[in-house]
Amino acid sequence: MKRRLAGILILLLLLVGASAEDYRRLRRDGVEYEYNSQVTALLYAGIDSQGRMQTTDRYTIAPRADAINLIVLDGYRERIRVLAISRDTLARMTRYTMDGTYRDEYVSQLGYAYTYGDGGRISCENLCNAVSTLLGGVPVHEYVVSNMDGVARGNEMAGGVQVTVPNDDVAELHPELTAGAQVVLDAENVLDYVRYRDVSLPHSNVGRMQRQESFLIPFLARIQQRLREDPEQIWRALEDSGDYIQTSVTRSEYLSLADRIAGAAFDADDYFYLSGEDATGARSDVFVPDAAELQSLVLELFYLER
Repeated sequence: MKRRLAGILILLLLLVGASAEDYRRLRRDGVEYEYNSQVTALLYAGIDSQGRMQTTDRYTIAPRADAINLIVLDGYRERIRVLAISRDTLARMTRYTMDGTYRDEYVSQLGYAYTYGDGGRISCENLCNAVSTLLGGVPVHEYVVSNMDGVARGNEMAGGVQVTVPNDDVAELHPELTAGAQVVLDAENVLDYVRYRDVSLPHSNVGRMQRQESFLIPFLARIQQRLREDPEQIWRALEDSGDYIQTSVTRSEYLSLADRIAGAAFDADDYFYLSGEDATGARSDVFVPDAAELQSLVLELFYLER
């Protein structure tokens, strides 16, 4: 319990140390850094729900974000980097009352930032703001959020993603998905592959994030290829999946992003995790980021040395 409380205190000190006004310039160990204005940060989140995604008038009953990834499109370096963030990460977020009135700022698992909203734009923006705060105030510019029904559609959009299975977590459900196997995922197994975890085991989200990494790296490579061939086909697929995907990206913004994504370099070395400690909270698993490592990663992804 003492270790858990100490970790929360470290995180709180980190979160209140940055503001929207001071993120543009930082100084660390005698070196000055400037925010890279050629970065576009796109948040992708997978939501624990099925069926048509709907906005409601009743706040705080929306589902939880199970997968959270920040896609960092760096125009200066002409690279894409991906930051995978555990949904269990302790983070500061806004809570609302059931009727949508502001309640307070609250520290909880990051995945709940989506829950404390309306299941629509407010939930998406609340999650983006929580990620921004966690990362010291750097902007999260756009979001794409899908639910479980959107997973198979995304895999189809990419033409079927081939993965190298990193663990045996889903082998009992799908014998073809044993560690080391190379499999092209389809509508029958893709959802379990990226979503399943054994809730009876502590920190089972770690194995799930490993499988998500093995999916997202080839998925992005396939999307890049398809954008080079015909960017319109991806936009049409997004429109056709509108009941299961929420996004802030407009058509005009998409055309610009598609061109930048298609031309950017990306490989497995561009996939990052937060460093920190898995711990057991009062009711569930939590992940406490290492404050110093987090700041170093933020500098690497979002800043240029002056």
